[in-house]
Amino acid sequence: MVFRAPDGVELVGHLRAPAQSSGPRPAVVVANAMTSVKEQSVNAGYAAGLASAGFVTLVFDQRRFGESGGEPRQHEDNQTRLDDLHAAVSYLTTLDSVVDANRIGAMGASIGGGLAMNLTAYDPRVRAFVAIAAGLLDPTRARELIPTYPARLAEQTELLQRYHRTGQLDYIPIARTPDIPAGQRVLFDNPIATEYYGSARGAAPNWQNRVSVLSLRTILVHDTRSAAEMVGPRAGMLIVGDRDISTLPEDHQAVYDRLTGPKRLEQLPGVQHNDLYDQPAAVGRAVALSAEWFRTHLS
Repeated sequence: MVFRAPDGVELVGHLRAPAQSSGPRPAVVVANAMTSVKEQSVNAGYAAGLASAGFVTLVFDQRRFGESGGEPRQHEDNQTRLDDLHAAVSYLTTLDSVVDANRIGAMGASIGGGLAMNLTAYDPRVRAFVAIAAGLLDPTRARELIPTYPARLAEQTELLQRYHRTGQLDYIPIARTPDIPAGQRVLFDNPIATEYYGSARGAAPNWQNRVSVLSLRTILVHDTRSAAEMVGPRAGMLIVGDRDISTLPEDHQAVYDRLTGPKRLEQLPGVQHNDLYDQPAAVGRAVALSAEWFRTHLS
């Protein structure tokens, strides 16, 4: 299916409805992991799992990626992603024979988890969220976690200035694979990214191991953390593996502490970051917890 953002960009997604469903159902919009497409397990697995549990789900390629429109291609920007998630909620509300517009939730994994929380905080049509192995950063926390933060921000600012002057972007691989020379920069130069995006686990027909070098800026300057205090009476669940060294359990705890409505934090024992992308036991547990949460708070 296709819906349009207000600026006319076509956003292509998969809308899943529960089997043998009749009448409007609660719906969940799924926010992609960074650089991912709708067919990858980290997105499709949760959308399919919640559909099987009785929810209408919508996962779509973020603009500039996969089958969706938008330029420049393969460029990450959390602000436009959040804008398009609002548009996705608006689209769901038009499906009045399928979706109950009064029962909409949001979920996401990795950076999509932080965006699901932001969407809930700033869109009162969204009543509950689930954030899984979530990227929960603001510039202060990013500076704490990235020792080279000042230098990276300066470099990104130079690239931004060049883009403003010329409209040109350079591109780098997302994850390191055996065919990439040792001296070649990549966006996520760590074993966690290579394990999933650099292997068959993260393969998908519409996914490319290519991203604009300016995409790092969204991690350095955009905020997927502070919205916790704006969620208010809406319900939020955070799920993270206790062995996650990418999106840290302590960041989930810090955000949980700032939520003021119904809330729950689940730290899954023995679970690492990528386990919550595609490993059946971890994903199955997260889907079951999410379905229970949405049944309670989208009732």
